[in-house]
This record gives sequence, C-alpha cells and structure tokens, in this order.
Amino acid sequence: MSPSITDIMETQEKLSKMRWEYYQHDIIFSFQWWFLIVTFIILFIVWIRLLDKSRLLTILLFGFITLNIVTFLDTLGGELQIWEYPKMILPWGPRILCIDLMISIYFMLLYQFFTKWRSYIFASIVLAAVFSFIFEPIAKLLGIYIPISWSHLYSFPIYILLAISIRHLVEKLITINNLTKG
Repeated sequence: MSPSITDIMETQEKLSKMRWEYYQHDIIFSFQWWFLIVTFIILFIVWIRLLDKSRLLTILLFGFITLNIVTFLDTLGGELQIWEYPKMILPWGPRILCIDLMISIYFMLLYQFFTKWRSYIFASIVLAAVFSFIFEPIAKLLGIYIPISWSHLYSFPIYILLAISIRHLVEKLITINNLTKG
C-alpha cells in the first residue's frame, strides 16, 4: 500500500524534529558552522567592494538566476541521496544555502570581470576546476559535504555548463529588455 499524505506529513514532522535536535547538538557553533559563516562574510565583503555598481542590476540578475539553479540542484541531489551536507548554517530550508550563495558570488565575479566570451569560457573552466577539485575535496575533508554516489569529476562539466548557459540566458534577457524599450 502506498503512503498517504498524512503518513508523509507525519514523517516530515519527525524529520524536522530530528534535524533541529541534530542541529542543536552537533552543528551550531561547531568549527564547520563558524567556517561557513566566516568564509561567507569575507567573500561577501570582497564582492561588495569589487562590485561594478554601474552594472548592478545585470550582475544581480545573473546572481539570482545562479542562486536559484544551484539551490535547486543542491536540494535535488540531497533529496535523491546523491550527496549530503551534514554541517549547515540553518537546520531547515535549502541544504547548504551558505555555499550556494558563495557559488553565486564567485559566478557573479566571473560574469563581471570576464566580459568577452573567450576569456569568460576559459575563466569558467578554471573556476569549475577550483570548485570541483579544490573546494569540494576541502568541504569533504572538513565534514561539510559527503558525496554518496557523486564524484568531483561529475561536478566539473556541470559548473562549466552552468556558467555558460546562465550568461547566455542573461544576455538574451537583456537583449529582449532592450528591444522592448525602444
């Protein structure tokens, strides 16, 4: 017999309580918790200082699209038990919003500083390599990230595809916007 919505809701309630207890006892104020908060704050301050305010709306559009896609993919991967984030800033919501925000900031910096497609693609490849082969292993080593049925090799082309497709989408949206203005 398949579960009812009531069964699912009861299980979800138990899971929420378990997450809260786990968060209170094993996560909040842990080294990993502080590491995530401090690295996010430092990156955010650097981003604010480097931000090209003359392109603010375009850069933020790029960042919001990135954040939504990355958060969706992270949530999907967690729900499908492809990976898990045992240390998170908040016990509920997107599994690792802090890292998703950091990825978005790095992508916005990439978008801001590499305006020509050729240099953008090259920089996207470099950033994808850093994310896949440096940041992910560090997150694993620190106990922030557990790949279950995932490899860093899988992440590499996905980061590149994300950077290129999001830039393409943003440029199309800007073109459409400019055409409707006038």
